[in-house]
Amino acid sequence: MGLRLLPALAAALLVLVAARTARELGGPRPVHAFLAAAATATAAVLLATGHLFSTTAFDLLATSVLVLLLLRALRLGGTGPWLLLGLVAGLALHVKLLAAVVLACCAAALLLCGPRAALRTPGPRVAAATAAALALPLVVWQATHGWPQARMARAIAAGSSGTSVQRWEVLTGQALMLGPLLLPVFVVGLLALWRSPQRWLAVAYALLLVQTIATGGKPYCTMGLAPAVLAAAAAPLVRWSSRRLRRGVLAGAVVLNLVGGALATLPWLPAHRAGPLLEVNHDLGEQVGWPELVDAVLSAAVDLPGTAVVVTANHGEAGALARARRRGADLPPVHSGHNAFADWGPPPASATTVLLVGLQRPDVFTGCRLLARLGNDAGLANDEAGQPVSVCTAGGDWHRDWPRLRHLG
Repeated sequence: MGLRLLPALAAALLVLVAARTARELGGPRPVHAFLAAAATATAAVLLATGHLFSTTAFDLLATSVLVLLLLRALRLGGTGPWLLLGLVAGLALHVKLLAAVVLACCAAALLLCGPRAALRTPGPRVAAATAAALALPLVVWQATHGWPQARMARAIAAGSSGTSVQRWEVLTGQALMLGPLLLPVFVVGLLALWRSPQRWLAVAYALLLVQTIATGGKPYCTMGLAPAVLAAAAAPLVRWSSRRLRRGVLAGAVVLNLVGGALATLPWLPAHRAGPLLEVNHDLGEQVGWPELVDAVLSAAVDLPGTAVVVTANHGEAGALARARRRGADLPPVHSGHNAFADWGPPPASATTVLLVGLQRPDVFTGCRLLARLGNDAGLANDEAGQPVSVCTAGGDWHRDWPRLRHLG
């Protein structure tokens, strides 16, 4: 429950940030803040990530706060607001390096559209120096470990993630991230920004979208700017909805977007009926089947020698098994070459018997014998369904073989 609670709080705070951003963009009345909050709260991306403990939930909040603080610093001037922006930026970079890309797009947009005078004051330099100082340990770690974040980005662009998309799908994915009925509101916000003194924010979104497509990112990578764009739509939509019929149309669109987004992204269906939803929300399937995975591996490990180890294909499988082992399950030590789980190192040299979970590597292991295949009671076709559980013999030199088992994705 704790892992669900924290992203839910992040989502709630993001809604409040959107309301405050509407006021920063010139919407002085409570109805402007309410409309910005309602649009943000019903966005499909927030519904999908607001109950999952992942970097995305906290990155969306951090980026929206950065945009709000940047708007505030440009309006107020002085060193104090810029210093606060730098402090938050430095912390946001430890959540996800995407914050640096967003800030770079904002800086480029300000250079293109202005107000350029603000960039010539000491404030932006103070913000940049503060953020750089706080991010320095992260940069040093990345540099001394071969820039794994850059390698991860390349792996995602190559399709290694379950939610990787083709580059052209980043563009169409914007509608899915928002919800089709919220897309017109988003377009209104972009047009309002283009016609306002905050034109740079519309340009920043365009630059971020182009960057995401060019680098093979995911559609949600642009969504940190979405609350500000939706907030910018509040004022023109309030003016447009002066008539009762138009207010009804606007309210109906927001409510229907909420209902449609909730049906598509939240785990409301019984798991055995949720298969069609995996087409629009891959992560739904990844919340199913972990107890069955543990039971299958427990059964396969019954007759293994005491020096045996488990090696899994990904860190989700390794995490589920390691958690069960900490809770008393009679499982061998768990290892995985996936992402940072691999940093905990290879098995000891004495481990010659290996239980492979979701992995087939005849180039590393010999004498493999299939014991079972993974599945889940719901019958969902998730990443683990149908994957093999095999017992194999290790090659005898883990320090030689471990780099071959390491992979990002």
